Amino acid sequence: MQASRNPAKSRPLSANVKRLMRLARASPKNNSVIMLQREFTAREYAYCHKQGNLFMEAASMGIKMEEFAPLFMTSQLAGVFDVSFAAACGIENDELSNLLRIPILLKSPETIVEALYWIDDIISKAGDSENKSLLLSQAYNEETLRLPAALSELPEEPNRNIDELAYAYWLGYIYRCECLLHEESSRMVYGAFGEKVMRKAYEELLKSPLNSADLTDSAMEICSELDRLLVEKIWPAKSKRRKQLQDKELERPAQPSKSKDKN
Repeated sequence: MQASRNPAKSRPLSANVKRLMRLARASPKNNSVIMLQREFTAREYAYCHKQGNLFMEAASMGIKMEEFAPLFMTSQLAGVFDVSFAAACGIENDELSNLLRIPILLKSPETIVEALYWIDDIISKAGDSENKSLLLSQAYNEETLRLPAALSELPEEPNRNIDELAYAYWLGYIYRCECLLHEESSRMVYGAFGEKVMRKAYEELLKSPLNSADLTDSAMEICSELDRLLVEKIWPAKSKRRKQLQDKELERPAQPSKSKDKN
């Protein structure tokens, strides 16, 4: 199954956003930076657990994480999660539920996955000049809540791959932990930590002593390692590659301009 689009690729993080994210993270190379670490309560961990369940539900439906992670983390639906969590009012707030008009949003992970793909199906087919919010409203009022092609192509039998389900839960959990820890949006966190980076980090985690620890006890340490990786390796490597490309462009000989022969 292929997602209809990858919105994460169309809106990269700006230089200012990266600067703010870098300042929020501790790093041996950033000794002058003080990371303001949020105190997690049972409520914050419950939010992480709920998002972990959401990702695991998507995996159990047969959706690959390299497709689901960017689709969810860069969606407006994830933005509602961010606002709700940041306001510490919970996603089950009546006003938010009425605004979304999607019932039992957080009580049923499968409903969230289906709503996400339903919304994406409508938006991805809209023209550039069409009002996407209006299209969604019209579709809802007309009760055309048909199953998107992306979901109808899913296997009839649920995915029972324990390893993949465990990774999906971990991925959703740690993504939400990063959002809460630094009070950043899902889009920001995904822009910094793409699914490929997270899968590689998870594979390394399985080989480490942290693998035997409860995720609630090890989440902060995992996030700290991810933050260090981002500040010390991922972003510097990207900056280096960008500079190399710019240098190559400057080294290219100028192309002679084509002038029409007047004769």
